[in-house]
Amino acid sequence: MGIWTRGAIVVGTALAWCEWLTWRASREDLPAEGLDPGRVEDGEVILVLGCPRPALHRWRVRIAVRSTDPARACFIFSGGAVRSELSEAQMMANYAVVTLGVPAANIALEDQSRTTVENITNSIPMMADAPAVKIASNTFHARRARRILRNESPELAARLVRARDYLPCEWGLAHALMVAHEVLRRRVAQHARPRNLRSG
Repeated sequence: MGIWTRGAIVVGTALAWCEWLTWRASREDLPAEGLDPGRVEDGEVILVLGCPRPALHRWRVRIAVRSTDPARACFIFSGGAVRSELSEAQMMANYAVVTLGVPAANIALEDQSRTTVENITNSIPMMADAPAVKIASNTFHARRARRILRNESPELAARLVRARDYLPCEWGLAHALMVAHEVLRRRVAQHARPRNLRSG
């Protein structure tokens, strides 16, 4: 077996592993009855998490729209003004209405958050009456947000339903990059913890 063949096998195996990790993350921290991404309920809430990078927040809006029937859902766009005068929530809402045809009447804005924790805690009161909740973001970020929601509001977390944040090989190498980012983020977080807490 030549070096190029061995290299191709190694790369292919690594990419397949990243795809599997991403698929698994899309199913984690969800109630058993919430694993079907095709489940749609009238009045369900799609919480869309903001991001400073326009390409990424547009991707998150597309995830939100493909996860529901826009005519039957309420979209909460969450994100404050970070790198511009316009909030991330407003930018995402504009894209949803103008480009993707989401009814403006089905949109609510949460435009004060600057972190993922704030995205969740500031949006909880807006989701209180939702029969189902889907969190739209890139896969690992959505999983982290679900974990935060579980800690902040177990009652709402019990209504979580899987969003369509995973499609095989979407954006080419994007899933491999997301896995690498998640590993790096967790290592940084681990080193930032006090020594006496790291064993936990």
